[in-house]
Amino acid sequence: MLIAPHLTALTMEEALREALGSHPLLAVNANRIESASGKLTQAGLRPNPLFVYQTEDFRTWQSPGHRFWQDADHFFYLQQTFETAAKRSRRIDVATANQRRAEIELTLQKQMIAAKVRAAFWDAVGATRKEAMIRQSIKNFAELTEYHRIQVREGAMAESDLMRVELEEQKLNLLANTASIDTQRQLIRLQREMGRAEILPITLEPPAESTKSSPQLPAALEQRAEAQLARQIIQVAGAQVHLETALATPNVDGVAGYKRSKNFDTVIWGVQAQLPVFNRNQGNLASASAEDKLARNALAATEALVKSEFEGALREVSLRKQQLDTYVLPLRTRAAETARLLREAYRLGGADLLRLLDSQRNLLETEQFYIEALSALQQAEASLESAAGVLP
Repeated sequence: MLIAPHLTALTMEEALREALGSHPLLAVNANRIESASGKLTQAGLRPNPLFVYQTEDFRTWQSPGHRFWQDADHFFYLQQTFETAAKRSRRIDVATANQRRAEIELTLQKQMIAAKVRAAFWDAVGATRKEAMIRQSIKNFAELTEYHRIQVREGAMAESDLMRVELEEQKLNLLANTASIDTQRQLIRLQREMGRAEILPITLEPPAESTKSSPQLPAALEQRAEAQLARQIIQVAGAQVHLETALATPNVDGVAGYKRSKNFDTVIWGVQAQLPVFNRNQGNLASASAEDKLARNALAATEALVKSEFEGALREVSLRKQQLDTYVLPLRTRAAETARLLREAYRLGGADLLRLLDSQRNLLETEQFYIEALSALQQAEASLESAAGVLP
């Protein structure tokens, strides 16, 4: 005996939590944070000392014979680079800013995944509702078909009327099958957006009507990762400008060691530094300054885009809600009442079959309008949450 697969009920919050907790794309950004953390560690390290051994006056010819340790000069010394202009601190600032940038990029990836999951969830809910509505219509229509069969058997009705009713029922069955395929396609898409490697049989539990207040634009500008990232890129560019400015200042190398010459032991020491005659790091400094200007212009463009997306989503929610309340709901109520009255009139002989079938088609079409309008409203609300950068 075949056992039906167990269906797991999935809510929006569960879908978002699973996607943001285990989506494969998030591992890539997590690795970038680890890479940035390693670079931060490296940025804080000081230059290594340099050990030098040098010998002079070494020969293997002439007489008397060469005595290596007594006749040659031997130098043993250490060389240490001392960084100037707080270069180590500047490197740490750049590495810290880049690590924060990688963290914001992870948040951006999460917001993108959440937006796709919300859209896929409501598309799947809409497809499920449409399928359920059509199957309920089939159930209701089956009563009408059975009524006609009884009337034909009793000779009270022409068989052609029964054939018309059965044809309409077959059309509904075809619509139901198409709707079922679309539902499964949307459920598969939802699980794919969640990052699941294995597609499981699931059902959906739509959330109750939300009582949360609409997000505000200032909060959206703070929460949207795109705006955060644009601001952080300015921090990275500014830190890079400071680092390039510091790199224009030469470092100082200190030398200290021991010299043995002709059986005499002496101490050597010295200082060396580059002379910034030709290379004063002017090219890298100009490039870093240009990147800083670019980042500031990019921030203005990003904030303008976030504002337009948020205000557009907010406006769409208002329009979709108005359409549902003003046009669709009254139309749905009227179509249902008309279909009920014509059904009763038909049983009493006060209406013909064609008018009855038209009323049933209108009712089905109106229910589709309602489901589409409701789904569009819920998609608009989801888009508003995504435009505001809301994460669970």
